[in-house]
Amino acid sequence: MKTFMRNRPAAVVNAFLVAAVFAVAFWTIDRLPGAGQVAIHWGPDNRPDAWIGGAAVQLVNPIVALVIWFLMCAAPQRFAAPGKSPDTVHARLSVVFQIQLAVQLLIAIYALGWSPF
Repeated sequence: MKTFMRNRPAAVVNAFLVAAVFAVAFWTIDRLPGAGQVAIHWGPDNRPDAWIGGAAVQLVNPIVALVIWFLMCAAPQRFAAPGKSPDTVHARLSVVFQIQLAVQLLIAIYALGWSPF
């Protein structure tokens, strides 16, 4: 955790982004259409043949973000490129969490029926 303390601002920003991903997921967790079932596999005839509950779909992205954030805080030096400082890991990771937040917001837009499509 020594490296976490040296780059605290970036780690705090990343923690905020992870929390925002969870907040969006919990905001829309029970609002997916179709009784909360989402197709996860399609057969050779292009028809869905495997389903997963909406709550599970909504929580995959936030849980992945939390695990990544935890690993980066626990051992950022293992994820740094050779010759690079582990202090930059948290700053670069912000982009990953911003993408995950954008994906979660798109899921929320769909779940709330705000999609213009």
